[in-house]
Amino acid sequence: MTRESGAGSRVSEIRPAASGLNLPTSFAIVSRDESWQRGTMVESRLMHGHARQRGNSIEAVDTCDERLAHACDAAAEAVRALVDTLREAQVRMRVRATREDDAESVETTITLRMHDLSIVTTPADAHRDYALLKVLTGVQPAAKLAPLPIVWLNGSAAVLLHEAIGHAREHGAVEISWPLWLTVEAPLALRRETFRDVPLPRMTHLMARQSGAPFAPPRERIDVQLVAGGGYDPVTDIVTINVAVSSVGAFTIQRTRSEIAASLAGAVGEPLRYPGVICSREGQQLYVASDAPVMLMDALP
Repeated sequence: MTRESGAGSRVSEIRPAASGLNLPTSFAIVSRDESWQRGTMVESRLMHGHARQRGNSIEAVDTCDERLAHACDAAAEAVRALVDTLREAQVRMRVRATREDDAESVETTITLRMHDLSIVTTPADAHRDYALLKVLTGVQPAAKLAPLPIVWLNGSAAVLLHEAIGHAREHGAVEISWPLWLTVEAPLALRRETFRDVPLPRMTHLMARQSGAPFAPPRERIDVQLVAGGGYDPVTDIVTINVAVSSVGAFTIQRTRSEIAASLAGAVGEPLRYPGVICSREGQQLYVASDAPVMLMDALP
């Protein structure tokens, strides 16, 4: 078991707030990160600190807010009881109790790993996503990879849109045209992982909806069930999606945003919660809740 904390203080340069986003003058955090294997805790890390804006700099000090520490400990204790019911998976629990100016919140995420697959979930959805992960570890490819239309199941299209729309907005990319039947809510706020980090414009969540979209999936197609991760390159405008589980096995998509937008052929139903997305930018990893309907993409050239 380890305990992580800084010592003394650190001063960081403040970057200009993007698009009128407001930078909190005060940010405090207490977080606990624990790893478990077969119900046994193998590592525990405690981090706490306080960052305060002073003119054009941020002063970060390793202090512990007792109120936030109590909230963090209470949430962590509830998850420990849950972990004992998830013994077939490697489990990582992360609890973040934060205060930005006068606004307090507690965020708990759980990463479940079986074999080479992982899902990020919350305490409320942990059992459902644990059952899904057990099913997905047994999925075998039914066909060979070929240039076929793609159906994005289980809300997995949220990851595609997270990269192609959400990350592009974070980087201030030029807007492109998307299908008229598609609306995507991906608001930005200045967020940071720890008290030692400089806040960056980051998504708070992503919610994709369809209205009157066509949906006629062909018999021969690729069904995507789980995505391993992705990325967006603001220099080349290329989106990368690494598919972990599909009817043709694992594969990678690399296309520009315009190519992806032009390939979207339809969608059906209400938005589906995709097992959470841990979003990384400049080394800062933050949870972004993401939802999308089942979506159809034409075969990519």
